Amino acid sequence: MIRAAAPARVGILGNPSDGYGGRTLALAVPQLEAVVELTPADGVEIEAGPADATVWPSVAALGDWMDRYGYGTGTQLLAAAARTYSALATSLGQPLQAGFRLSYRTTIPRQVGLGGSSALVVAALRCLERHHRLDLPDEVLPSVALKAETVELGLSAGLQDRVVQVYGGLVAMDFGELRVDARFGVSHGSYERLDPASLPPLFVAYREEAAQPSDSYHRQLRARFDAGDHVVRDALRELAHLVIEGRAALRWGDQARFGVLMERNMQLRLQLGAVPEAQVELVDVARAVGSRASFAGSGGAVVGTVADGEQLEALRDAYADVGADLLPIDLGTLGLDDDTGGAPVDNVVSLDRRPR
Repeated sequence: MIRAAAPARVGILGNPSDGYGGRTLALAVPQLEAVVELTPADGVEIEAGPADATVWPSVAALGDWMDRYGYGTGTQLLAAAARTYSALATSLGQPLQAGFRLSYRTTIPRQVGLGGSSALVVAALRCLERHHRLDLPDEVLPSVALKAETVELGLSAGLQDRVVQVYGGLVAMDFGELRVDARFGVSHGSYERLDPASLPPLFVAYREEAAQPSDSYHRQLRARFDAGDHVVRDALRELAHLVIEGRAALRWGDQARFGVLMERNMQLRLQLGAVPEAQVELVDVARAVGSRASFAGSGGAVVGTVADGEQLEALRDAYADVGADLLPIDLGTLGLDDDTGGAPVDNVVSLDRRPR
């Protein structure tokens, strides 16, 4: 059996400029992960997961479920990953010969903006490349994962989530000049893994009731950008610049300044399109107790700063009052010296590693 895990992620600065030649700074959340397992088989089998609902009490309930979570199930994501990988392997003259069975489990809340869908795709691709012994470079794998979702499933998305889920830890990304990898037929940005210890203490909070597919938000954003909307274009330009300022703040240990930049990131996000009040409320809760917070992605999750234990408890109580969960991000497990990129033990592949 081959097993691969990919973490949840939070976009800290620059999000969502990754799809527009911008820059982002994002962090893996090791406490939440998607795990895919592959076992050899005669044919190809993809096992449905517990979140792949197929029975509802009524048509209205079905509609409510689809409005919240969208139409992309875990099995569809794994199928898209398998088909994309197979096409890539064939183009390289190494077509898949052996069959396989894929199954999955995940602790990443669905459609709250923590990269749950991309984590499944990344983990599935890691399993397939081990099974087939095709070595995909770390800078290439996120682009292959993105292709699975955009081409096979027709979703709107950017590279950021997949990059941090492949590299692990804290990653700075620059998409200003994409580089084409002719061998694999994809393009990629410039990625640099930074030291998470430079960050201020952070938390992620999410409310599954605020879940919403991010595809519709990104489609509207793309339409406004393509139409030349100067508000959108100016905001995306400033979002990209926040990453430069944020890296400087981390370099000089100015965590207070970094928190201000996170808050500015949120202000710019609100200029890019309508956001459900249930999601904005999560940011307002953090501000009410003195935390700096911004959306973690495009869904019902936020990432924010924590000054001390007293503020953390105040945040925990405040989020409980609105039915949200809070999770302090364990930065101690994400250090640059924690290099788990050696040979896998018992055929288990860890994705939180340095780029090859």
